[in-house]
Amino acid sequence: MTRSAPDHSPRARGSSEDPGPRLLVVAGLVWLGPGSLLVQRRPATARHGAGMLELPGGKLERGESPRAGLRRELREEWGPAATELEIGPVAEVLHHVYPAPGPEIVMVVFDIDAGPWLTRDWRSLVVPEPGVEVLAFERAELPCEQFMAADRPFLEAVRAGL
Repeated sequence: MTRSAPDHSPRARGSSEDPGPRLLVVAGLVWLGPGSLLVQRRPATARHGAGMLELPGGKLERGESPRAGLRRELREEWGPAATELEIGPVAEVLHHVYPAPGPEIVMVVFDIDAGPWLTRDWRSLVVPEPGVEVLAFERAELPCEQFMAADRPFLEAVRAGL
C-alpha cells in the first residue's frame, strides 16, 4: 500500500481563500565550467522581483515538455546562441506557494552545460531581453540574498556544493 503526503492546500483545509493558479516552471543552472554559474538579473521594470537575480527559464506552455520549454525560454531570453547549450539531467524540483493572490509554483531545475561557450567570449554570444543583465558567479560566491526568497534555500545548497 502506498501512502500519499497529506494535502495542506487551502482547499483541503476548508478555506475559501482562492489559492491562485498553479504554474509549472522550468529553469537552468547554467554551468560555465565546473564552478561558475551564469544567472540573470530581472529588469528594474519587472512587475515581480524587479532587479532580483534568477535562473534563466520560465513558464511552460500548454502541451510543452519541460526540456522543450527550457530550450525555448533560453532562446527567447538569451538569443540564438543559447541553442548551443546542452540541457542535462534534472538537478531539483522546487515547490513554493506565494501568499494569495500569488501562484503556486512547481519548478523543474535542469543542469545545463555551457561548455560550448568556453572557447569564446560568452558575453558576445548572449543577447538578453531588454533590461536583463546576464552575470557569471563562482559557485562559492553566489549572492543568494539577491535571489527571490523562494529560491534561496536551493541556491544556498548549490553555493555550498551540495
